[in-house]
Amino acid sequence: MGNKPALHIGTNLKTTSMPSPFWTDKPVAKNNKAKKVFKQIRKWSMLLILIFFVVMGLWGCMQTMWDGDIKTSPYVGQGFEFGYAIGTTGDYRFDLYSNGALGYYGFDNFTWQYGPFYALFVYPGAWFSTEIAWLGRGWWGSTNILLAIFLLLLIIRSLSLMVTLRSTLQNEKMSEVQGKVAEINAKYKGLTDAFSRQRKSQEVMEVYKKNNVKPFAAFEQMLITLPIFMIIYRVVSICRPMKTASLFNLWTFAKTPTTEIFSNFTHDGWLYLMLLLIILPVQFLSMRLPQIWARRRNKNASSISIAGIKQMKKSQLIQIVMTCVMCGIVAFSPTGVGVYWFLSALFSILQSYIMHHVILKSRRKGGQLEKKLDSFLSA
Repeated sequence: MGNKPALHIGTNLKTTSMPSPFWTDKPVAKNNKAKKVFKQIRKWSMLLILIFFVVMGLWGCMQTMWDGDIKTSPYVGQGFEFGYAIGTTGDYRFDLYSNGALGYYGFDNFTWQYGPFYALFVYPGAWFSTEIAWLGRGWWGSTNILLAIFLLLLIIRSLSLMVTLRSTLQNEKMSEVQGKVAEINAKYKGLTDAFSRQRKSQEVMEVYKKNNVKPFAAFEQMLITLPIFMIIYRVVSICRPMKTASLFNLWTFAKTPTTEIFSNFTHDGWLYLMLLLIILPVQFLSMRLPQIWARRRNKNASSISIAGIKQMKKSQLIQIVMTCVMCGIVAFSPTGVGVYWFLSALFSILQSYIMHHVILKSRRKGGQLEKKLDSFLSA
């Protein structure tokens, strides 16, 4: 909220002996100071949370490679598994049993011995998924597992919603100023002396500051992608109900599409090729459609200079490379992870479509909603 103008009594009088009312200046100063302190606290809190998630993601990734105690297997009853203790339900899809040195990882023997990544992220996800799977254990075609993955996705996306919105708005601003930045880069092209590099950096930062652009905020969503991927990957790999699940009686969640395609194509490997032909285009659209909608929103503000066009093509090339990398990850991950990314891609498309119309509607009304949202999310 903006500061209200101070109330003055008898401003047309010449006397100055009357002191200012107590509500005029000091409360405003205190409010401004409190606002700055709160802003700094929020900024550093978000930074620490982001660093924590990145560290946890790297921890989970490295642990998968060097920790033999969490070695997994796509075969039921082998490798590191999570489920109920033997005899709890009498259903092999949920009950575990000792399988050698690895033992089992059930509700009754959870400890921190597998590290903070498993304790804080994988265990809650596996527990939640197993409970949902048990509630729908009689459903056809493992649709109970599909529901468990969908609800897990909904929870994760809800928890990361602020980061997603912040990243979306920052990408929006970057799209608006990329023409100006490209012109600055063209202006100093070929100039490698220290003074020119410093002037170039200053001019770019002035453009960012004038438009309230925080360049690194646009990458926040990318940074939390790794821990989210590792959480889902491990949940699908160790959760006993998911290892036994076969979606619509066609695709086994624990199997890897590329492995099945190259080693068992004539039997049922071709079914996994069909699955990839369903998942990968949607994954591509989830990364491409937001760009198309952003260009439509900013077609009047975008630079039509040659430098602006080159910058846009460079951004598109980077996006294509990232899309190919993501598609490759999906193809070489368990089918359950691919199903998760398919649902996540649909969710992203819907969210981007809603944001597209919200921003357009806001701009028709002067952009007030967009400004309020950006002010709330900015640290």
